[in-house]
Amino acid sequence: MNSRLTVASHVLGMIAFCEREEGRGVTSDELAESVGTNAVVIRRVLAQLKHAGLIDSRRGAGGGSVLARPAGDITLRMVHEAVHDEQCELIGRHASDVGAECPVAPVIAEYLDGLYREAEEALRQTLARVTIEQMSQDVMQRMQQRRAHVA
Repeated sequence: MNSRLTVASHVLGMIAFCEREEGRGVTSDELAESVGTNAVVIRRVLAQLKHAGLIDSRRGAGGGSVLARPAGDITLRMVHEAVHDEQCELIGRHASDVGAECPVAPVIAEYLDGLYREAEEALRQTLARVTIEQMSQDVMQRMQQRRAHVA
């Protein structure tokens, strides 16, 4: 498992926030600073999100990346599917064939594969229930709570 889903979700949350609160798009440099990574990494994720039809780009003042559809219509599962590398499993499997001479090894591998498939499907179902709008609202609520706690 890698951090692409986390980075892409952060990016979309930031874009949704800036659109709603400030009426503008977000540059890759701003996103890189917010995520704490290199702008090249952000541009790669933005390209994947654009290819999936989740974001668009605007030029000029107030330009940058914007959502291509309402935040309530974008689920985290859609984000996952946009950035997921088919070669990368969510939960790592055995790196090679297990010991053919061992009577337990193939059974354990088969058992774990089934268990991991169920866990991965549960994750996909959970991600399908959460929209960028819901995530954004939850983040705003937590920001307000944090400010109230600090004050």
